[in-house]
Amino acid sequence: MNDSRQNELLEIYKLHSELADRVSQRREAANRLYVSLLSGLAVFLAVLIRLGIGDASLQVVLCFAGSIGALLAVSWYVVIRSYRQLNTGKFKALHELEEKLAYAFFKREWELLAEGKEMKSYWKLTTVEVSLPCVFFLLFCGLVIFSLLP
Repeated sequence: MNDSRQNELLEIYKLHSELADRVSQRREAANRLYVSLLSGLAVFLAVLIRLGIGDASLQVVLCFAGSIGALLAVSWYVVIRSYRQLNTGKFKALHELEEKLAYAFFKREWELLAEGKEMKSYWKLTTVEVSLPCVFFLLFCGLVIFSLLP
């Protein structure tokens, strides 16, 4: 392969690596947004209960807030999965490109991390990341169930 072609591949590789990093940054921003929304909903609900809810029924307020919180948690879970799928595709493309370069950095790094199959080597970020929406989902579903009890 000539130097011109090698340089072109290297530039494409750099660009694609940067795009993969941007996806990770957007994923982190989405996580912050959902944590803020769900925490804000919980704080709003706590303040509302503490100060009094006026003429509204406590059960209706709890059921509504629990439903909204559970839906947000499900939405967050779906967003995390979507970003995971996007990153998987991006890294597969990077690995293919690396086959044409002198050193397959990302592929080698993934091999050293046992491809995420051994938790002692590496815990996949998504495995850790999805636990929080699941916790929020369970909490808000518990709130809905509590609101429906006589």
